[in-house]
Amino acid sequence: MKAIPLKSKRAVVLSKRKPFQRVDEKTKLKIVEEIKSGLISCKGASRKYRIPRNSIKAWAGKFNLTTLLNEEISLQPTEMTQNQESRLLLRKIHELTKALELSQLKNIALETMIEVAESDFHIKIKKKRGTKQS
Repeated sequence: MKAIPLKSKRAVVLSKRKPFQRVDEKTKLKIVEEIKSGLISCKGASRKYRIPRNSIKAWAGKFNLTTLLNEEISLQPTEMTQNQESRLLLRKIHELTKALELSQLKNIALETMIEVAESDFHIKIKKKRGTKQS
């Protein structure tokens, strides 16, 4: 019997960062913006910058909270190439069509539920148009 060699995993390291080195706010903001814009995933950013995913998620939560509290943070949009922008737009279109399909299915299910309830319990749930409010 021959032993099958295991494939070794190669770690892609694009940035050299010393362990336990603090990351400045500009870099944090840049990483969060890359993730928000869809240029890179959270896991990809973790690999690229050699930062734990939980730290990146905490930064994203912090920056979301500060924007909700209307604190001024200058969010500079990252420059995207035409290809990246088209991929981002296609992804948004795909997400929106899925959301539309889901809402249409939900609407059909609710209408069916109302019709079944009206026929089984003999209760009028739907309002008649043009009736006066008392």
